[in-house]
Amino acid sequence: MASKIGAGIQTLRWIGLLGSALWAGVHFVLATHVVFPKDMLATEIYSTFFAFTASLAIVAAVSFILGIRSLYLPAFIFYLIDFALLTETRTAPALFIGKVLPVNIYVIESWILDVLLIVVSFLLWRFDKS
Repeated sequence: MASKIGAGIQTLRWIGLLGSALWAGVHFVLATHVVFPKDMLATEIYSTFFAFTASLAIVAAVSFILGIRSLYLPAFIFYLIDFALLTETRTAPALFIGKVLPVNIYVIESWILDVLLIVVSFLLWRFDKS
């Protein structure tokens, strides 16, 4: 029984690593390609935000694979906040831009990865006792 639990935790850690790394990759792409032609300040703010959050996702990925339990809850909160911000900017005017942002492939990927990583980080936080 203990070996099955250990294997399950290891699987969750690997899913967390791969999901977080993919999430970071998507956001690094956004950081380099985001452009709001009529507002260069918004472009810089959003580009910096995407790069910063991608860096945090890399920290989460490392914490998952190394089993740093003290970072599971912050990772859970990070992905929960990102999901809320992503949804909010698609339903209400985005900060610094003043309009609702469109849903595109990056948004759909981010929603899917956010949900996956919310579940994985919660399960690891709750059940990883090693």
